[in-house]
Amino acid sequence: MTPLSVYIHVPFCRSRCFYCDFLTFDSQSHRINDYAKALQADIGTSRFDFVDYVVETVFFGGGTPSLLSLEQLGVILRTLQDNFVLAQDCHMSIEANPDTVDEDYLSSLHHLGFKRISFGVQSFDDEILRHIGRVHNAETAKRAVDLAHKVGFEDISVDLIFALPHQTLDSFDKSLDIATSLPIIHISCYALSVEEGTPLAKSKPLVDAIASEEEDRAMYALAKEKLAKAGFLHYEISNWAKAGYQCRHNLGYWTGREYLGLGLGASSYFSNNRLKKTGCLKSYINGNFTFPYTEQIDKATQMSEFILLGLRITEGISTTDFKNRFGKDIFEVFNKTLHQFLTQGLLIQNGDKIALTPKGLDLSNTVFCEFL
Repeated sequence: MTPLSVYIHVPFCRSRCFYCDFLTFDSQSHRINDYAKALQADIGTSRFDFVDYVVETVFFGGGTPSLLSLEQLGVILRTLQDNFVLAQDCHMSIEANPDTVDEDYLSSLHHLGFKRISFGVQSFDDEILRHIGRVHNAETAKRAVDLAHKVGFEDISVDLIFALPHQTLDSFDKSLDIATSLPIIHISCYALSVEEGTPLAKSKPLVDAIASEEEDRAMYALAKEKLAKAGFLHYEISNWAKAGYQCRHNLGYWTGREYLGLGLGASSYFSNNRLKKTGCLKSYINGNFTFPYTEQIDKATQMSEFILLGLRITEGISTTDFKNRFGKDIFEVFNKTLHQFLTQGLLIQNGDKIALTPKGLDLSNTVFCEFL
């Protein structure tokens, strides 16, 4: 059977962070309940396209999936199990905000079968959190991590953002110190992206307080250095993990595994088609589970995306895998571009593998643009 990853989008938050442009809405109990019922129907409708697939990973993202009640999560999981073939070792993940969980909730998540939990912490500096509109504080985040570990979660991840308004290298350094002192085995560190239309983008004082490009690069270099010393493997541009705890679901995206997106605005990729569901909440709750956006991915685009996604992983891409998948030698297709970056020291070839160098990691967007 063909491996499949399933992503389930939960588009509700208690409040919107100043930098966020995700498809989310303020939480209201009746809308969350209606949405949970719609997700069940979406799962039942989607199953007919995947009778020959086995689900390897399930990821609840958002938004804030931990706003769903345990009963709602349980029903959604049972519906998924009733309609899809799940691998015996299917790895289930859920995102959570630190202020939405307590010990009983976390314990019940673990008993429901979630093996991995990812907390949206962003910073362990209370002043920084206030500037970006987060509703939790550092102590709440630390307590959430400790409670998750207490109830049995081994696979605990946190998200951190650097180059935030008013953030200094010292402040980011302290957040890294706190993160590595906690029972965390996976850390994602993302550079701030200022998205048009967000409260952050509309606030000149906040935009003016964002770290410079030089400070941004210094923070990224600091993350690489400190996390390596703390025993974290840098396995993807923005992700570090203890050995054996790389995010299985996201690795599926980067290695080209087919995936199904369930929920509002969720994206899917299968049978060389990219699809996206409606972004209208009312329409989705009323049963519109169709894909208003569809795109057939031609072979040239597939080859480009093999490189763009695969180079995000620090171990790089396999020239053998490229030949087996597309029937062509990778240098036959991308000879000029590959040799350019190999010569410039942005890429390195080691036997079957081609990967970004440390310099290439810093200039990855420059590299990626040339393969589009």
